[in-house]
Amino acid sequence: MLPQIIIASVCVLISLYGLLKRNRVFFNLGYFLFGLVVVASEFSFFAKDPAPIHLAAAFMWLIQISLAIPNKLPYDGSKVAKSAAVKIYVCLSLINLFGIYIVRVSDVPDVAQYFHIILAILPLVPIYLVLTDKIEITQK
Repeated sequence: MLPQIIIASVCVLISLYGLLKRNRVFFNLGYFLFGLVVVASEFSFFAKDPAPIHLAAAFMWLIQISLAIPNKLPYDGSKVAKSAAVKIYVCLSLINLFGIYIVRVSDVPDVAQYFHIILAILPLVPIYLVLTDKIEITQK
């Protein structure tokens, strides 16, 4: 239990670092790694108790993993790139809002809801920055 909390904390800190440095790769890396932790945990829970909610949660975070693959491909600043960034970050936020619910209705430790709360709020900042043209879409 404690190792998972430490790993999840590091994942959240990586995303927070990416947000503060305005580095999309680190921001996404935190979500990507956090998704891996959740998927591994949910499959472990499913092995002990084959409730469908564990599979549903695992597949939800597989979606987060696929959305947050930390690539270094540069965006060209087009409307399509801006739209994609906003859509991806809205999805990351919604997935983690769902995570808060999952923690409350399952036997997942309550501390996990705080990680999901933070990860549901963090994407709102880049969404705001992209929509108000306060952050460049291009990657150095």
